[in-house]
Amino acid sequence: MSKPDYAVGQAWTYRTRPSEEASRVAIRRIDHEPEDGEVFHVSILDVKLRNHRLPGGLQPAMRHAAVSRASLDRSLLQVDGVADGDEGWRDGYGVWRQAYDNGDAGIFDLPLAEVLDYIERVVAASGESR
Repeated sequence: MSKPDYAVGQAWTYRTRPSEEASRVAIRRIDHEPEDGEVFHVSILDVKLRNHRLPGGLQPAMRHAAVSRASLDRSLLQVDGVADGDEGWRDGYGVWRQAYDNGDAGIFDLPLAEVLDYIERVVAASGESR
């Protein structure tokens, strides 16, 4: 079986969490790293990410996540047009890039729905906003 042709600017359907069926993944950037190979920088849009730090307690998107090809292969279903032009992911990428280059960050190798669950657990463990 050949590898899917993932490309910057694509929007994809994926195996979502329950009640997030309208969610889409936007491929924002693809890097090639010596240690990790292909690193896909994606936004996960139209989600209900629990975040006690925001008014209303829900975050509608995960603007940046660095994931492996295996993560996409386990998650993505079909191309669903062109990604939106939102540039909000770039801030998260910049933070990740600096931490990655310093050896303080990595990439996710989980299915995308599990990445969202993990982020929710990390945010919840950070305690209530002050």
